[in-house]
Amino acid sequence: QHGVRLDLPAAHPFNPLALLRLGLACATDDAPGDTNRFVTEQLFHHVWHGGQDATDPARLAELQARLQDHMAQRGKPWSPPDGEVVKQRLRANTDEALALGLFGVPAMVVEGRVFWGLDALPMLRACLDGDAWFNTQWSAAADRPVGVRRPG
Repeated sequence: QHGVRLDLPAAHPFNPLALLRLGLACATDDAPGDTNRFVTEQLFHHVWHGGQDATDPARLAELQARLQDHMAQRGKPWSPPDGEVVKQRLRANTDEALALGLFGVPAMVVEGRVFWGLDALPMLRACLDGDAWFNTQWSAAADRPVGVRRPG
């Protein structure tokens, strides 16, 4: 529908731990829990282009080399994906996601407001542009009674 290439990986679901760590290995001190657009794009292409095994060690090593080279070309620090810094970043991100009630991607959080999925991008844009609706109606939605809870 949007002209975005999508090839399912060889196995799905798969354990994303290595990919999460690779992304966070590229995080910098000014944004310790984040990846930049290039890094995120490389991770998504690794998984969703070509129908290959996203956890294949040789492919992961190639991706790591590409990301490490990207960081070096920009004079940015690289943290080993299996190092304690990256593990702490991933734990902090996971704890934050759990506290926000997140359980899927993509999810964007702006000023405590969670926007889920591609279809929420126009709403996210309105929020970023300062649409007054968010000052009155957003919190009203949160005041509604809960109709169902996920087990867990």
